[in-house]
Amino acid sequence: MLRVHFASEDLAQVRVTVLGPLAETELSLRTVQRRDRAGLFGGWRARTGPRISPDGRETARLLSPSRGLVDLFTLVGAAGCMEEGSERLLSAPAWRLREEFSVLSGTSSRRAQWLSEAMDADRRAVRRLADALQDCHRVAVAPYWGRIDQYLEGEVARRARIMVRGGVGALLDSLRPMAVWKPPVLEIPGYRPLVHPQADFHLQNRPFILSPSVFCGPAPQLFAGPNTAIMVYPALHNLVDAAALWAPPADARRGNAVVPSAVAALLGRTRAVVLCVIADYPACTTTQLAKRAGISPASASEHATTLRSAGLTTLTRDRKAALHTLTHLGITLLNTAPGPHL
Repeated sequence: MLRVHFASEDLAQVRVTVLGPLAETELSLRTVQRRDRAGLFGGWRARTGPRISPDGRETARLLSPSRGLVDLFTLVGAAGCMEEGSERLLSAPAWRLREEFSVLSGTSSRRAQWLSEAMDADRRAVRRLADALQDCHRVAVAPYWGRIDQYLEGEVARRARIMVRGGVGALLDSLRPMAVWKPPVLEIPGYRPLVHPQADFHLQNRPFILSPSVFCGPAPQLFAGPNTAIMVYPALHNLVDAAALWAPPADARRGNAVVPSAVAALLGRTRAVVLCVIADYPACTTTQLAKRAGISPASASEHATTLRSAGLTTLTRDRKAALHTLTHLGITLLNTAPGPHL
């Protein structure tokens, strides 16, 4: 059991927020390596696991070993998109990176050389680590992020309404049964520490952030730094909700294209098809994009550039290949577009 102790001034610093896709990506690395909660994650694991790159697999084993977890999201804070989280990670001071990786000091030393260099804050290795996390995000989280974000924001809104109506005490009490509010202590009965092993934790005037997560579980986890304390708690419990979250993206092949009419009206049909192809085939090259959209490589490059300038897609590089991927804005546009399909 974990007991979080609140002083009166600590209660004024409680808030609820979504940490963003970097945090969900990192937490998903632990989930994809496990076999529990098959009803919630079995289908997602089956699709995701085989698509993770070798660097991504090594990164998953490093950041989410059987014991412990490197919580890079406490280092970068809440980030609205993966690119923002990666940039913050790359700009973090070397001493902060070493401090985060220090939790692995007692774990196995059998890891790739470049990961050992990343743990020592070598900038080239940290860049490779950030790229590996981006790769994991592309296959594990990005295809579903629009739904995940909407689901988590709904959870935040629900908890916020409870706090507005009944105060912080009502908010903390609403966390039952995974956490039990016994003023001035919040008890987590099923706590299995990944990072924070002590049974008692005193906030000592640090802000206390409650953050719902699809991939956290089955019990809440405490991640404490010198200036803040984050409690990530599981938000996904229902099999029906899980089925809706992990439903495969719609087929976007041009010959049988499923393009929201509102998106086609906004972008033009060809550009909308290009956007949908990138959604259905994340991390595709321009040549692959052209073939699947049924247009020339020059036209595919032109449309992709326009979409990227509008913030709907992003371009990453894997050795010599340029790969197209949707941004959060692009996913949101496709997932919320009303009207019939063309």
